[in-house]
Amino acid sequence: MASMKGVMLSINSALNIIDITHEIQPYIIRQAAYVLWSVYNYFPKGTIFVNVVDPGVGSGRRIIVMKTKKYTFIAPDNGLLDFVLYQEKAITAIEVTQSSLKKNAVGDISSTFHGRDLIAPLAAYISKNVPIKHFGMSYKLPEILSPFVSSRTDVVSMCILHIDNYGNIITNLRSFEVEKSMKQIQTVSIGSNMVSKWIRFYDEAPENTPCLIVGSNGLVEISAKKNSAAHLLRATLDSKLRVYWR
Repeated sequence: MASMKGVMLSINSALNIIDITHEIQPYIIRQAAYVLWSVYNYFPKGTIFVNVVDPGVGSGRRIIVMKTKKYTFIAPDNGLLDFVLYQEKAITAIEVTQSSLKKNAVGDISSTFHGRDLIAPLAAYISKNVPIKHFGMSYKLPEILSPFVSSRTDVVSMCILHIDNYGNIITNLRSFEVEKSMKQIQTVSIGSNMVSKWIRFYDEAPENTPCLIVGSNGLVEISAKKNSAAHLLRATLDSKLRVYWR
């Protein structure tokens, strides 16, 4: 978003702006929440994360700012921070007030692009060490239950969080040990397709055969050697998944 970067740089020209992604599918907050969770902890201390996947733009939905020991997160209050909230303890959080938004906005405020008109200037002022309490009132963050499935007793539904550029299907089934997963999980189904073969690294798989693998984030993926598992299985972010435990 060039205009958002322009607004931030006009307030603080010393900013170093890095794009995480512009490839979130429209309206898919769950995908955005996963992608943020998968990368945020690799950024340096003091990073401000500006998150704008905002189907409710212009409505009464809140904009919140959350500070942890290392980072600051700005986002609409629509679930985009849920994965991070599950993992991080917030030190402080505020609900940004309309009066402060109008006071700190750059130019007119549209009802369709709060990322440019409200969130971008807010991030830039925070980067200049303006305390977040200047922008709103204290906000009690909700308690977030685990978004991951890690045992047969978990009540959260299994789902697809992301499909990457290689067609790997990243699920919310969590496991850090391949051997343990192989003993516990027999099959993952996508629609009528069953995937049962486990591999330890991508090149171990037979070609054109969707396989289960524990990815770098500790989540179970479905991949296909030198092919797109999503294409082979006709999978989308809305596809229904089911895990069959041994």
